[in-house]
Amino acid sequence: MARLDQLAIIVGPDMPIDATIRRMAAESRQVAYAGLAVVLDDNGVLRGVVTDGDVRRAFAGGVDWSAPVSTIMVSDPVTVPADLPLDRVPAEVYRRVRRTGRLISDSIRHILVTDEAGRLVTIHDFLELLREQDSRSLNVAVLGMGHVGLTLAASLANQGHFVTGVDVRPEVISRLREGKPHICEAGLTEAVQVNLRRGNLEFVDGLDERRQSVYIVAVGTPLNADGKPDFDALRAAGETVGLRLYRGNLVMLRSTVPVGTTCRFFKPLLEQGSNLVAGEDFHLAFTPERAVEGRAMVELRTLPQIVGGLTPPCTARAANFWTTLTPSVVRLQTLEAAELIKLANNTFRDLSFAFANEIALLADAYNIDSFELIAAANRGYPRNPIPQPSPGVGGYCLTKDSLLLSAPVGKPATTPLLCAVGRRVNEAAACYPIEVLRRFAEETSRTIAQLRVLVIGIAFKGEPETDDMRGSVAVQLAKVLCEEGVTVTGWDAVVAAQAMAEVGVSPVDDLAAAVGTADAVLIMNNHRANIDLGLFAGEHGVMPKLIFDGWSLLDRTEVEAVPGYRYATMGYLTPAKG
Repeated sequence: MARLDQLAIIVGPDMPIDATIRRMAAESRQVAYAGLAVVLDDNGVLRGVVTDGDVRRAFAGGVDWSAPVSTIMVSDPVTVPADLPLDRVPAEVYRRVRRTGRLISDSIRHILVTDEAGRLVTIHDFLELLREQDSRSLNVAVLGMGHVGLTLAASLANQGHFVTGVDVRPEVISRLREGKPHICEAGLTEAVQVNLRRGNLEFVDGLDERRQSVYIVAVGTPLNADGKPDFDALRAAGETVGLRLYRGNLVMLRSTVPVGTTCRFFKPLLEQGSNLVAGEDFHLAFTPERAVEGRAMVELRTLPQIVGGLTPPCTARAANFWTTLTPSVVRLQTLEAAELIKLANNTFRDLSFAFANEIALLADAYNIDSFELIAAANRGYPRNPIPQPSPGVGGYCLTKDSLLLSAPVGKPATTPLLCAVGRRVNEAAACYPIEVLRRFAEETSRTIAQLRVLVIGIAFKGEPETDDMRGSVAVQLAKVLCEEGVTVTGWDAVVAAQAMAEVGVSPVDDLAAAVGTADAVLIMNNHRANIDLGLFAGEHGVMPKLIFDGWSLLDRTEVEAVPGYRYATMGYLTPAKG
């Protein structure tokens, strides 16, 4: 919790009025409640308050400015006991005001919280407390302006909350203040620009001392070089929030983390920084994001929100908050249950894709098109449809969440096995296009280093549309090929040329011309704008050309009908003639 001298000017009863006023003016930007001086004795016991209004009345009365400030202070300001729940403070203030016959004035706007000995504990802003009675217009700080945090910040602002988006990257904050999001997400730019104009959304590179009701931490938790979770950003966020916590605040962790992280790692950071106790003085919950990139602005409002609190009141407070955004909230009994659900959702997806890719790798031994095989297996069969295969499974989440499931904070009784196996299968599927290239090169009496390869689809996925290249199989593939001496170029309908160049992929300007000069074309994501059947309608040179259709977007018979063209997909390669 913020120190008292960060909330208001603190003076003693004998401080001259003149010196008090000078301090109020000089330090107005250094305290949360400018225009307020609190008078404490040497033991920290509250003696009175002085506001700007008291100073004006003193001036009108011709006060002696060298007199002690106690001569003009309000000696009986409205106070509430420290053990009074925050949601009962407004009613208690009204009760005391009615009893004294006062009007709501400057001295009542600032509600002073005292302990049994009369010592000042903290200060509440009465108008903020009233606004917090309406859970749809809270002051919310979202830490981390990546895909998760930025879409959430804009969505909460859309619902009427006053949102502060925080990120340590100055270039990101600069762009966001101009209404230019750095990520591709349908509806995001409009939401950011509208809420900037309305004043419901702001972006900062560090939290100040302004009071927030809700803190949501959505910073990244990547894997380090050893494949272990990197908690540096989470640690910094926890320490930052801990120093600014007040009694009654709600803190929610939204970053994807190993099971046990919220309670064993994040909670101690908050308690150490605030000197408050989670579950007693402030609410703590884990509320994972599950929206898919490309549809986040829709799914944030439609997907059920998972909520697991440290205590039942924590769960209730967090659930009540999320009802302002989505009509469906799933309440869980523990933090760990909510953490496990997020990892279970993504690991199950990774495993299901791994099964399809395992089938594709088996089909390769018989030169069977795995897409046709799986479509036939699913046709008319009502149980457990097999997903489509793919040349690997990329992205920021699926590539790491199964590993996070295997690295809980606090060793479990058993070690997960399937998730690690599934990851290995998907990594093998990501290498499959290179094996196809080797076969093609050998069958055409060349080495792989002699091939000119065009990679189409550089973002980690095509549908829903995104320009995110984190965990992109195409980027990893291009890197491996370049290391083997292959000439590699790239094209993507969504990713900017400069962004591709920054990850080591040489962009092309003319897709048709690039296809014409390439020996092999690898289609690595399923964005429909990345392909145009007209590009494959005529001959391009005399050497055979490989078209690897990693997502079965093309008609195989049409491609194979083009002289010199050979078609490949997961499990299949057009047999060499002769």
